[in-house]
Amino acid sequence: MNAMHPLTLLAALAAVYVPTLAVPGPNFLAVTRAALAAPRRISVATALGVATGSTVQAAFAAAGVGVLLAHHPAAQRAVALVGGFYLVVVARSIWRQARMNMLATEAGAAEPTSISAAYRAGLLTNLTNPKALVFFSTIFTALVGPGVPWTLRVAAVAAICVLSISWHLALATLFTHRRVRHAYAGVRPALLRLTAVAIGGFGLHLAWGAMRG
Repeated sequence: MNAMHPLTLLAALAAVYVPTLAVPGPNFLAVTRAALAAPRRISVATALGVATGSTVQAAFAAAGVGVLLAHHPAAQRAVALVGGFYLVVVARSIWRQARMNMLATEAGAAEPTSISAAYRAGLLTNLTNPKALVFFSTIFTALVGPGVPWTLRVAAVAAICVLSISWHLALATLFTHRRVRHAYAGVRPALLRLTAVAIGGFGLHLAWGAMRG
């Protein structure tokens, strides 16, 4: 194996994963909502829960679960169909949030009141996030597939862990600052609608592809 191959693979993985993190979705909304409506320790715990979910999914994919799923088209279609329709439901919910005042949304949200509850909420949000499931069962599996040494698989999972922790902790920290809150409040309706369209479109595409087989 070429000495640069591991670095090339990890760089490619980061290049496709960072944009996935940056596109607002259930994980983004869970962390930012906690940062807006709860003490910093709650938003940090939520962020760590989300990052743990990413790490767990990456570990399962690196262990071959993604490859196994890829070899069972019926199971893959079922996951895509359920995930696609779920994303449409999520998109509808996000679109409705865009019409609501940010402070009213914060007041009406039932945020976790303990660090452990916030961590579990973040973890569950990511483990039930179809966008994450699709990423790890397709793109991640394609990069870290059969023939990749176990040491490189571990490095790939570690890279996902570091990137996810860094991004979500940054969100949890930034959104506790007043200036960021005000800036976000100004673009929030447009951002949420754009997010809803992107997630809904992806969900419909996913479901349609699964139904067509």
